[in-house]
Amino acid sequence: MSDRVTRIVADHLAAVGDAALDEVLQAVRAAGGVRVSRAAVERALVRDPRFVVRDELGRRRWALVEPGVGGTPDAAGPASGPVATGPAATRSALDALDLRAWQAEALAAWSVTCRGVIEAVTGTGKTRLAIAAARTVLDRGGRVLVLVPTLELLDQWRVSVGELLPQARVGRLGGGGQDDLFSHEVLLATPHSAAGGPIDLPPGVAGLVVADEAHRYGAPTWGSALPPDLGLRLALTATYERGDEGVEEVLEPYFGPVVFRYRYDRAVADGTVAPFSIALAGVALTPEEQQRHDAADARVRSLHRELIGPLGMPREPGALLRAAAAVVAAAGEPGRGEGRQTAACREYLLRIRQRRDVAATAAAKLDVVRSAAPALRGGRSLVFTDTVDQAETAARVLVAAGVAAETVHGQLTDERRRIRLAQFRRGRIDALVAPRVLDEGIDVPAADVAVVLAAFRTRRQLIQRLGRVLRLKPDGRDARLILAHARGTGEDPARGGHADFLAEVAEVADRIDHLDVTAQPDAVGRWLLS
Repeated sequence: MSDRVTRIVADHLAAVGDAALDEVLQAVRAAGGVRVSRAAVERALVRDPRFVVRDELGRRRWALVEPGVGGTPDAAGPASGPVATGPAATRSALDALDLRAWQAEALAAWSVTCRGVIEAVTGTGKTRLAIAAARTVLDRGGRVLVLVPTLELLDQWRVSVGELLPQARVGRLGGGGQDDLFSHEVLLATPHSAAGGPIDLPPGVAGLVVADEAHRYGAPTWGSALPPDLGLRLALTATYERGDEGVEEVLEPYFGPVVFRYRYDRAVADGTVAPFSIALAGVALTPEEQQRHDAADARVRSLHRELIGPLGMPREPGALLRAAAAVVAAAGEPGRGEGRQTAACREYLLRIRQRRDVAATAAAKLDVVRSAAPALRGGRSLVFTDTVDQAETAARVLVAAGVAAETVHGQLTDERRRIRLAQFRRGRIDALVAPRVLDEGIDVPAADVAVVLAAFRTRRQLIQRLGRVLRLKPDGRDARLILAHARGTGEDPARGGHADFLAEVAEVADRIDHLDVTAQPDAVGRWLLS
Protein backbone atom coordinates (compact mmCIF):
# COMPACT_ATOMS: atom_id res chain seq x y z
CA MET A 1 0.00 0.00 0.00
CA SER A 2 2.81 2.45 0.85
CA ASP A 3 4.39 2.08 -2.62
CA ARG A 4 1.03 2.63 -4.26
CA VAL A 5 0.40 5.74 -2.15
CA THR A 6 3.81 7.11 -3.10
CA ARG A 7 3.11 6.54 -6.83
CA ILE A 8 -0.25 8.29 -6.61
CA VAL A 9 1.34 11.22 -4.74
CA ALA A 10 4.11 11.51 -7.33
CA ASP A 11 1.66 11.43 -10.25
CA HIS A 12 -0.53 14.06 -8.64
CA LEU A 13 2.33 16.45 -7.86
CA ALA A 14 3.76 15.94 -11.35
CA ALA A 15 0.40 17.05 -12.76
CA VAL A 16 -0.33 20.03 -10.50
CA GLY A 17 3.14 21.27 -9.60
CA ASP A 18 2.58 21.65 -5.86
CA ALA A 19 -0.23 20.96 -3.39
CA ALA A 20 -1.13 21.18 0.29
CA LEU A 21 -1.25 17.99 2.34
CA ASP A 22 -5.06 17.92 2.36
CA GLU A 23 -5.13 18.26 -1.42
CA VAL A 24 -2.70 15.35 -1.79
CA LEU A 25 -4.82 13.26 0.58
CA GLN A 26 -7.94 13.96 -1.49
CA ALA A 27 -6.09 12.92 -4.66
CA VAL A 28 -4.97 9.65 -3.05
CA ARG A 29 -8.50 8.83 -1.90
CA ALA A 30 -9.97 9.77 -5.29
CA ALA A 31 -7.55 7.34 -6.92
CA GLY A 32 -8.89 4.44 -4.85
CA GLY A 33 -7.13 4.81 -1.52
CA VAL A 34 -10.35 5.43 0.38
CA ARG A 35 -8.98 4.00 3.62
CA VAL A 36 -5.63 5.78 3.46
CA SER A 37 -5.08 8.01 6.47
CA ARG A 38 -3.70 11.52 6.56
CA ALA A 39 -0.73 10.24 8.58
CA ALA A 40 0.09 7.64 5.91
CA VAL A 41 0.18 10.30 3.19
CA GLU A 42 2.34 12.56 5.34
CA ARG A 43 4.78 9.69 5.98
CA ALA A 44 5.03 9.05 2.25
CA LEU A 45 5.82 12.71 1.63
CA VAL A 46 8.41 12.96 4.37
CA ARG A 47 10.25 9.71 3.66
CA ASP A 48 10.68 10.03 -0.10
CA PRO A 49 13.55 12.41 -1.02
CA ARG A 50 11.79 13.35 -4.27
CA PHE A 51 9.20 15.33 -2.29
CA VAL A 52 10.08 18.69 -0.76
CA VAL A 53 7.96 21.12 1.19
CA ARG A 54 7.73 24.79 0.36
CA ASP A 55 6.70 26.99 3.24
CA GLU A 56 4.99 30.36 2.87
CA LEU A 57 4.56 31.50 6.46
CA GLY A 58 2.68 28.44 7.59
CA ARG A 59 1.09 27.47 4.26
CA ARG A 60 3.03 24.33 3.48
CA ARG A 61 2.87 22.97 -0.08
CA TRP A 62 4.55 19.83 -1.34
CA ALA A 63 6.31 19.55 -4.70
CA LEU A 64 8.05 16.86 -6.76
CA VAL A 65 11.70 17.50 -7.58
CA GLU A 66 12.42 14.32 -9.57
CA PRO A 67 14.34 15.39 -12.72
CA GLY A 68 12.11 15.62 -15.76
CA VAL A 69 8.87 15.26 -13.83
CA GLY A 70 7.02 18.39 -12.90
CA GLY A 71 10.16 20.58 -12.95
CA THR A 72 12.32 21.64 -10.02
CA PRO A 73 11.03 24.38 -7.74
CA ASP A 74 13.13 27.48 -7.51
CA ALA A 75 15.17 26.92 -4.35
CA ALA A 76 15.14 30.55 -3.43
CA GLY A 77 11.66 31.47 -4.59
CA PRO A 78 10.56 35.00 -5.39
CA ALA A 79 11.42 37.66 -2.85
CA SER A 80 7.84 37.99 -1.66
CA GLY A 81 6.65 34.44 -2.34
CA PRO A 82 7.24 30.97 -0.94
CA VAL A 83 10.59 30.25 0.63
CA ALA A 84 12.00 26.77 0.12
CA THR A 85 12.83 24.91 3.29
CA GLY A 86 14.50 21.62 3.90
CA PRO A 87 16.39 19.59 6.50
CA ALA A 88 19.65 21.50 6.00
CA ALA A 89 18.04 24.91 6.37
CA THR A 90 16.06 23.77 9.40
CA ARG A 91 19.12 22.33 11.12
CA SER A 92 21.05 25.53 10.48
CA ALA A 93 18.37 27.70 12.05
CA LEU A 94 18.05 25.47 15.09
CA ASP A 95 21.79 25.22 15.57
CA ALA A 96 22.13 28.98 15.56
CA LEU A 97 19.72 29.29 18.50
CA ASP A 98 21.13 26.21 20.26
CA LEU A 99 17.68 24.74 20.90
CA ARG A 100 17.25 21.84 23.25
CA ALA A 101 15.80 18.64 21.83
CA TRP A 102 12.34 19.31 23.24
CA GLN A 103 12.34 22.86 21.86
CA ALA A 104 13.20 21.61 18.38
CA GLU A 105 10.41 19.02 18.58
CA ALA A 106 7.93 21.61 19.81
CA LEU A 107 8.90 24.06 17.05
CA ALA A 108 8.45 21.35 14.43
CA ALA A 109 5.03 20.44 15.82
CA TRP A 110 3.91 24.07 15.80
CA SER A 111 5.33 24.71 12.31
CA VAL A 112 2.90 22.26 10.68
CA THR A 113 0.13 24.89 10.80
CA CYS A 114 1.87 27.81 12.55
CA ARG A 115 -0.91 27.79 15.11
CA GLY A 116 -1.16 26.08 18.45
CA VAL A 117 -0.43 25.95 22.16
CA ILE A 118 2.82 24.74 23.71
CA GLU A 119 2.62 23.75 27.37
CA ALA A 120 5.99 23.39 29.08
CA VAL A 121 7.33 23.38 32.62
CA THR A 122 8.39 26.80 33.91
CA GLY A 123 12.08 27.49 33.48
CA THR A 124 12.73 25.09 30.61
CA GLY A 125 13.02 27.66 27.81
CA LYS A 126 9.65 28.66 26.37
CA THR A 127 10.99 32.13 25.57
CA ARG A 128 13.85 30.78 23.45
CA LEU A 129 11.44 28.47 21.65
CA ALA A 130 9.14 31.40 20.84
CA ILE A 131 12.07 33.47 19.59
CA ALA A 132 12.98 30.59 17.27
CA ALA A 133 9.42 30.67 15.90
CA ALA A 134 9.65 34.45 15.56
CA ARG A 135 12.87 34.12 13.61
CA THR A 136 11.27 31.84 11.03
CA VAL A 137 8.64 34.52 10.46
CA LEU A 138 11.09 37.42 10.38
CA ASP A 139 13.29 35.58 7.89
CA ARG A 140 10.33 35.54 5.51
CA GLY A 141 9.57 39.23 5.87
CA GLY A 142 6.88 38.92 8.54
CA ARG A 143 6.25 40.79 11.78
CA VAL A 144 5.89 39.52 15.35
CA LEU A 145 3.72 40.74 18.23
CA VAL A 146 4.63 39.39 21.68
CA LEU A 147 1.99 39.79 24.39
CA VAL A 148 3.28 39.62 27.97
CA PRO A 149 1.25 40.02 31.18
CA THR A 150 3.52 42.43 33.11
CA LEU A 151 5.98 45.24 32.49
CA GLU A 152 8.64 43.23 34.34
CA LEU A 153 8.19 40.39 31.89
CA LEU A 154 8.19 42.82 28.98
CA ASP A 155 11.65 43.98 30.09
CA GLN A 156 12.87 40.38 30.32
CA TRP A 157 11.62 39.65 26.80
CA ARG A 158 13.37 42.78 25.53
CA VAL A 159 16.67 41.47 26.85
CA SER A 160 16.14 37.98 25.41
CA VAL A 161 15.09 39.22 21.97
CA GLY A 162 18.05 41.60 21.89
CA GLU A 163 20.45 38.76 22.66
CA LEU A 164 19.00 36.18 20.26
CA LEU A 165 17.76 38.45 17.44
CA PRO A 166 20.28 41.29 17.55
CA GLN A 167 19.42 42.53 14.02
CA ALA A 168 15.68 42.84 14.66
CA ARG A 169 14.08 46.22 15.22
CA VAL A 170 12.26 45.82 18.55
CA GLY A 171 9.55 48.16 19.81
CA ARG A 172 7.38 48.52 22.91
CA LEU A 173 3.67 49.13 23.33
CA GLY A 174 2.96 49.82 26.99
CA GLY A 175 4.94 51.21 29.88
CA GLY A 176 5.34 54.47 28.02
CA GLY A 177 6.07 52.92 24.61
CA GLN A 178 3.85 53.68 21.62
CA ASP A 179 5.59 51.71 18.86
CA ASP A 180 3.95 49.72 16.04
CA LEU A 181 4.62 46.93 13.54
CA PHE A 182 5.29 49.30 10.65
CA SER A 183 8.56 50.70 11.97
CA HIS A 184 9.46 47.66 14.09
CA GLU A 185 9.75 43.97 13.24
CA VAL A 186 9.06 42.76 16.78
CA LEU A 187 6.60 44.56 19.04
CA LEU A 188 6.47 43.73 22.77
CA ALA A 189 3.15 44.72 24.32
CA THR A 190 1.07 44.35 27.46
CA PRO A 191 -2.53 43.16 27.02
CA HIS A 192 -3.94 46.47 28.23
CA SER A 193 -1.97 48.42 25.64
CA ALA A 194 -2.66 45.93 22.83
CA ALA A 195 -6.40 46.07 23.53
CA GLY A 196 -6.39 49.87 23.33
CA GLY A 197 -6.35 49.94 19.54
CA PRO A 198 -5.95 47.79 16.44
CA ILE A 199 -2.59 46.12 15.80
CA ASP A 200 -2.03 46.83 12.12
CA LEU A 201 0.44 45.20 9.72
CA PRO A 202 2.08 46.64 6.62
CA PRO A 203 0.12 45.63 3.48
CA GLY A 204 0.80 42.08 2.34
CA VAL A 205 2.91 41.21 5.40
CA ALA A 206 2.10 38.19 7.57
CA GLY A 207 2.09 38.51 11.32
CA LEU A 208 2.76 36.18 14.25
CA VAL A 209 1.28 36.76 17.70
CA VAL A 210 3.05 35.11 20.64
CA ALA A 211 1.06 35.08 23.89
CA ASP A 212 3.12 34.40 27.01
CA GLU A 213 1.23 32.99 30.03
CA ALA A 214 -1.48 32.28 27.49
CA HIS A 215 -4.01 30.79 29.91
CA ARG A 216 -4.69 34.33 31.11
CA TYR A 217 -6.14 35.36 27.75
CA GLY A 218 -9.25 33.27 28.30
CA ALA A 219 -10.63 36.12 30.43
CA PRO A 220 -12.77 38.66 28.54
CA THR A 221 -10.59 41.67 29.41
CA TRP A 222 -7.44 39.83 28.31
CA GLY A 223 -8.98 38.14 25.28
CA SER A 224 -9.70 41.53 23.73
CA ALA A 225 -5.93 41.95 23.30
CA LEU A 226 -5.72 39.08 20.80
CA PRO A 227 -5.52 40.70 17.33
CA PRO A 228 -7.74 39.05 14.70
CA ASP A 229 -5.56 40.04 11.74
CA LEU A 230 -2.40 38.21 12.78
CA GLY A 231 -2.91 34.75 11.32
CA LEU A 232 0.14 32.99 12.78
CA ARG A 233 -0.39 32.23 16.47
CA LEU A 234 1.66 30.70 19.26
CA ALA A 235 0.47 30.34 22.85
CA LEU A 236 2.94 29.59 25.66
CA THR A 237 1.98 28.37 29.11
CA ALA A 238 3.15 26.13 31.92
CA THR A 239 -0.42 25.14 32.77
CA TYR A 240 -3.06 25.27 30.07
CA GLU A 241 -6.15 25.33 32.24
CA ARG A 242 -8.64 27.76 33.73
CA GLY A 243 -11.46 27.59 36.24
CA ASP A 244 -14.01 28.80 33.67
CA GLU A 245 -14.83 28.12 30.01
CA GLY A 246 -12.12 30.43 28.69
CA VAL A 247 -10.02 27.65 27.15
CA GLU A 248 -12.90 26.21 25.13
CA GLU A 249 -14.61 29.48 24.27
CA VAL A 250 -11.66 31.84 23.68
CA LEU A 251 -8.25 30.20 23.53
CA GLU A 252 -8.87 27.10 21.40
CA PRO A 253 -10.84 28.96 18.70
CA TYR A 254 -8.05 31.54 18.45
CA PHE A 255 -4.83 29.56 18.91
CA GLY A 256 -5.92 26.06 18.00
CA PRO A 257 -5.11 22.90 19.98
CA VAL A 258 -2.18 22.01 22.19
CA VAL A 259 0.51 20.83 19.76
CA PHE A 260 3.23 19.90 22.28
CA ARG A 261 3.55 19.24 26.02
CA TYR A 262 6.78 19.15 28.00
CA ARG A 263 6.10 17.93 31.53
CA TYR A 264 8.01 17.23 34.70
CA ASP A 265 8.82 13.60 33.89
CA ARG A 266 10.73 14.44 30.73
CA ALA A 267 12.16 17.72 32.05
CA VAL A 268 13.70 15.95 35.04
CA ALA A 269 14.99 13.12 32.84
CA ASP A 270 16.48 15.66 30.40
CA GLY A 271 18.10 17.63 33.18
CA THR A 272 16.47 20.88 32.07
CA VAL A 273 15.15 21.60 35.58
CA ALA A 274 16.79 21.26 38.97
CA PRO A 275 16.11 18.10 40.99
CA PHE A 276 13.56 18.86 43.69
CA SER A 277 12.07 17.65 46.95
CA ILE A 278 8.73 18.50 48.58
CA ALA A 279 7.74 18.76 52.24
CA LEU A 280 4.06 18.67 53.24
CA ALA A 281 4.04 20.65 56.49
CA GLY A 282 0.90 20.21 58.57
CA VAL A 283 -0.36 22.57 61.27
CA ALA A 284 -3.43 22.60 63.51
CA LEU A 285 -6.27 25.11 63.49
CA THR A 286 -6.96 27.01 66.68
CA PRO A 287 -10.25 26.12 68.43
CA GLU A 288 -11.84 29.33 67.12
CA GLU A 289 -10.59 28.66 63.58
CA GLN A 290 -11.83 25.09 63.77
CA GLN A 291 -15.28 26.30 64.81
CA ARG A 292 -15.50 28.75 61.91
CA HIS A 293 -14.20 26.16 59.46
CA ASP A 294 -16.65 23.49 60.59
CA ALA A 295 -19.63 25.87 60.50
CA ALA A 296 -18.80 26.92 56.92
CA ASP A 297 -18.13 23.29 55.95
CA ALA A 298 -21.49 22.10 57.32
CA ARG A 299 -23.32 24.82 55.41
CA VAL A 300 -21.43 23.98 52.18
CA ARG A 301 -22.48 20.34 52.48
CA SER A 302 -26.10 21.30 53.11
CA LEU A 303 -26.20 23.65 50.13
CA HIS A 304 -24.47 21.04 47.96
CA ARG A 305 -27.29 18.58 48.67
CA GLU A 306 -29.90 21.23 47.90
CA LEU A 307 -28.27 22.33 44.65
CA ILE A 308 -27.83 18.84 43.19
CA GLY A 309 -31.18 17.60 44.49
CA PRO A 310 -34.24 19.87 44.26
CA LEU A 311 -32.43 22.44 42.10
CA GLY A 312 -30.99 19.85 39.68
CA MET A 313 -27.46 21.18 39.32
CA PRO A 314 -24.32 19.09 38.50
CA ARG A 315 -23.19 16.60 41.13
CA GLU A 316 -19.43 16.74 40.53
CA PRO A 317 -17.94 19.45 42.83
CA GLY A 318 -15.88 21.20 40.14
CA ALA A 319 -18.77 21.27 37.68
CA LEU A 320 -21.13 22.48 40.41
CA LEU A 321 -18.75 25.26 41.38
CA ARG A 322 -18.55 26.49 37.78
CA ALA A 323 -22.31 26.22 37.33
CA ALA A 324 -22.98 28.14 40.55
CA ALA A 325 -20.56 30.87 39.50
CA ALA A 326 -22.32 31.14 36.14
CA VAL A 327 -25.72 31.48 37.83
CA VAL A 328 -24.46 34.23 40.12
CA ALA A 329 -22.71 36.06 37.28
CA ALA A 330 -25.89 36.02 35.21
CA ALA A 331 -27.91 37.38 38.14
CA GLY A 332 -25.60 40.35 38.72
CA GLU A 333 -25.76 42.23 42.02
CA PRO A 334 -27.80 40.64 44.85
CA GLY A 335 -31.24 42.13 45.29
CA ARG A 336 -34.75 41.53 46.51
CA GLY A 337 -36.85 38.96 44.77
CA GLU A 338 -33.85 36.78 43.96
CA GLY A 339 -34.84 33.20 43.10
CA ARG A 340 -33.98 30.28 45.37
CA GLN A 341 -31.42 28.83 42.99
CA THR A 342 -29.54 32.11 42.66
CA ALA A 343 -29.60 32.71 46.41
CA ALA A 344 -28.38 29.18 47.12
CA CYS A 345 -25.61 29.47 44.54
CA ARG A 346 -24.53 32.81 45.95
CA GLU A 347 -24.35 31.47 49.49
CA TYR A 348 -22.66 28.26 48.32
CA LEU A 349 -19.80 30.27 46.79
CA LEU A 350 -19.59 32.48 49.88
CA ARG A 351 -19.36 29.55 52.31
CA ILE A 352 -16.76 27.78 50.17
CA ARG A 353 -14.67 30.93 50.22
CA GLN A 354 -15.08 31.27 53.99
CA ARG A 355 -14.02 27.66 54.53
CA ARG A 356 -11.00 28.07 52.30
CA ASP A 357 -9.97 31.37 53.87
CA VAL A 358 -9.92 29.90 57.37
CA ALA A 359 -7.48 27.23 56.26
CA ALA A 360 -5.40 29.52 54.05
CA THR A 361 -4.79 32.12 56.76
CA ALA A 362 -4.48 29.74 59.73
CA ALA A 363 -2.38 31.43 62.41
CA ALA A 364 -0.19 28.34 62.89
CA LYS A 365 1.11 28.62 59.33
CA LEU A 366 3.44 31.29 60.62
CA ASP A 367 5.05 28.50 62.65
CA VAL A 368 6.12 26.98 59.32
CA VAL A 369 7.92 30.25 58.53
CA ARG A 370 9.54 30.31 61.98
CA SER A 371 10.64 26.71 61.56
CA ALA A 372 12.15 27.40 58.13
CA ALA A 373 13.87 30.68 59.04
CA PRO A 374 17.25 29.31 60.28
CA ALA A 375 17.76 27.58 56.94
CA LEU A 376 16.73 30.62 54.89
CA ARG A 377 19.38 33.06 56.12
CA GLY A 378 21.79 33.95 53.34
CA GLY A 379 19.84 32.05 50.68
CA ARG A 380 17.24 32.79 47.99
CA SER A 381 13.71 31.95 49.07
CA LEU A 382 10.16 32.81 48.05
CA VAL A 383 7.27 32.74 50.50
CA PHE A 384 3.76 32.70 49.01
CA THR A 385 0.88 33.89 51.17
CA ASP A 386 -2.86 34.32 50.76
CA THR A 387 -3.23 37.99 51.67
CA VAL A 388 -1.14 41.13 51.95
CA ASP A 389 -1.60 41.10 55.74
CA GLN A 390 -0.33 37.53 55.93
CA ALA A 391 2.65 38.51 53.76
CA GLU A 392 3.55 41.45 55.97
CA THR A 393 3.27 39.32 59.12
CA ALA A 394 5.37 36.51 57.62
CA ALA A 395 8.05 39.01 56.59
CA ARG A 396 8.20 40.36 60.14
CA VAL A 397 8.61 36.81 61.48
CA LEU A 398 11.52 36.22 59.12
CA VAL A 399 13.21 39.53 59.93
CA ALA A 400 12.91 38.79 63.66
CA ALA A 401 14.68 35.48 62.98
CA GLY A 402 17.57 37.20 61.20
CA VAL A 403 16.39 36.69 57.60
CA ALA A 404 16.59 39.70 55.26
CA ALA A 405 13.01 39.64 53.96
CA GLU A 406 10.77 42.03 52.03
CA THR A 407 7.23 41.85 50.70
CA VAL A 408 6.16 42.26 47.08
CA HIS A 409 2.48 42.93 46.44
CA GLY A 410 0.02 45.01 44.47
CA GLN A 411 -0.18 47.77 47.05
CA LEU A 412 3.43 48.76 46.36
CA THR A 413 4.37 51.10 43.55
CA ASP A 414 5.84 49.53 40.43
CA GLU A 415 9.15 51.22 41.21
CA ARG A 416 9.26 49.81 44.73
CA ARG A 417 8.50 46.32 43.45
CA ARG A 418 11.27 46.55 40.84
CA ILE A 419 13.76 47.75 43.45
CA ARG A 420 13.00 44.84 45.77
CA LEU A 421 13.19 42.30 42.96
CA ALA A 422 16.55 43.76 41.90
CA GLN A 423 17.82 43.57 45.48
CA PHE A 424 16.72 39.95 45.65
CA ARG A 425 18.58 39.06 42.45
CA ARG A 426 21.72 40.78 43.73
CA GLY A 427 21.64 38.85 46.99
CA ARG A 428 20.78 41.77 49.25
CA ILE A 429 17.47 40.16 50.22
CA ASP A 430 17.23 36.55 51.40
CA ALA A 431 13.48 36.09 51.00
CA LEU A 432 10.63 37.68 49.07
CA VAL A 433 7.16 37.29 50.57
CA ALA A 434 4.21 37.76 48.22
CA PRO A 435 0.46 37.03 47.95
CA ARG A 436 0.41 35.45 44.46
CA VAL A 437 2.28 38.33 42.77
CA LEU A 438 5.23 36.02 42.02
CA ASP A 439 3.08 33.18 40.64
CA GLU A 440 3.61 34.27 37.03
CA GLY A 441 5.49 36.80 34.98
CA ILE A 442 8.48 37.35 37.25
CA ASP A 443 11.88 35.80 36.56
CA VAL A 444 13.70 34.83 39.78
CA PRO A 445 16.28 32.33 38.55
CA ALA A 446 18.38 32.28 41.72
CA ALA A 447 15.58 31.12 44.07
CA ASP A 448 15.89 27.58 45.35
CA VAL A 449 13.31 27.38 48.16
CA ALA A 450 9.59 28.10 47.96
CA VAL A 451 7.43 28.14 51.10
CA VAL A 452 3.73 28.10 50.25
CA LEU A 453 1.47 29.13 53.12
CA ALA A 454 -1.71 29.32 51.05
CA ALA A 455 -1.86 26.80 48.26
CA PHE A 456 -5.48 25.65 48.28
CA ARG A 457 -6.57 27.26 45.05
CA THR A 458 -5.63 25.52 41.81
CA ARG A 459 -3.17 22.98 40.46
CA ARG A 460 -1.95 25.72 38.14
CA GLN A 461 -0.81 27.89 41.05
CA LEU A 462 1.16 25.07 42.63
CA ILE A 463 2.87 24.24 39.35
CA GLN A 464 3.73 27.90 38.84
CA ARG A 465 5.10 28.17 42.37
CA LEU A 466 7.24 25.06 42.02
CA GLY A 467 8.42 26.42 38.68
CA ARG A 468 9.69 29.58 40.41
CA VAL A 469 12.52 27.53 41.96
CA LEU A 470 13.09 24.83 39.34
CA ARG A 471 15.50 26.66 37.07
CA LEU A 472 18.92 25.03 36.95
CA LYS A 473 21.34 26.53 39.44
CA PRO A 474 24.96 27.34 38.50
CA ASP A 475 26.23 25.23 41.39
CA GLY A 476 23.85 22.34 40.69
CA ARG A 477 21.97 22.63 43.98
CA ASP A 478 18.48 21.21 44.22
CA ALA A 479 15.14 22.98 44.66
CA ARG A 480 12.80 22.56 47.60
CA LEU A 481 9.09 23.24 47.94
CA ILE A 482 7.33 23.41 51.30
CA LEU A 483 3.53 23.20 51.23
CA ALA A 484 1.91 24.25 54.47
CA HIS A 485 -1.57 22.88 55.10
CA ALA A 486 -4.13 23.06 57.89
CA ARG A 487 -4.85 19.51 58.96
CA GLY A 488 -8.41 18.30 58.60
CA THR A 489 -9.29 20.86 55.91
CA GLY A 490 -9.51 20.67 52.14
CA GLU A 491 -5.80 21.56 51.96
CA ASP A 492 -4.79 18.43 53.82
CA PRO A 493 -3.25 15.80 51.51
CA ALA A 494 -4.78 13.16 53.80
CA ARG A 495 -8.17 14.47 52.65
CA GLY A 496 -7.25 14.78 48.99
CA GLY A 497 -5.65 18.24 49.10
CA HIS A 498 -3.38 18.98 46.13
CA ALA A 499 -4.12 15.50 44.75
CA ASP A 500 -3.70 16.41 41.06
CA PHE A 501 -0.47 18.27 41.67
CA LEU A 502 1.03 15.57 43.87
CA ALA A 503 0.09 12.87 41.36
CA GLU A 504 1.95 14.81 38.65
CA VAL A 505 5.18 15.14 40.64
CA ALA A 506 5.12 11.92 42.67
CA GLU A 507 7.28 9.94 40.23
CA VAL A 508 9.82 12.67 39.56
CA ALA A 509 10.42 14.38 42.92
CA ASP A 510 13.51 13.16 44.77
CA ARG A 511 11.36 12.81 47.87
CA ILE A 512 8.02 13.89 49.31
CA ASP A 513 8.05 14.06 53.12
CA HIS A 514 5.25 14.66 55.63
CA LEU A 515 6.13 17.01 58.51
CA ASP A 516 4.11 17.72 61.66
CA VAL A 517 5.06 21.25 62.65
CA THR A 518 2.68 21.25 65.63
CA ALA A 519 4.45 18.27 67.21
CA GLN A 520 7.94 19.22 65.99
CA PRO A 521 8.31 23.02 65.71
CA ASP A 522 11.78 22.77 64.16
CA ALA A 523 10.80 20.12 61.58
CA VAL A 524 10.93 22.38 58.50
CA GLY A 525 14.31 23.88 59.32
CA ARG A 526 15.80 20.45 59.94
CA TRP A 527 14.33 19.17 56.68
CA LEU A 528 15.81 22.07 54.71
CA LEU A 529 19.24 21.68 56.29
CA SER A 530 19.22 17.93 55.64
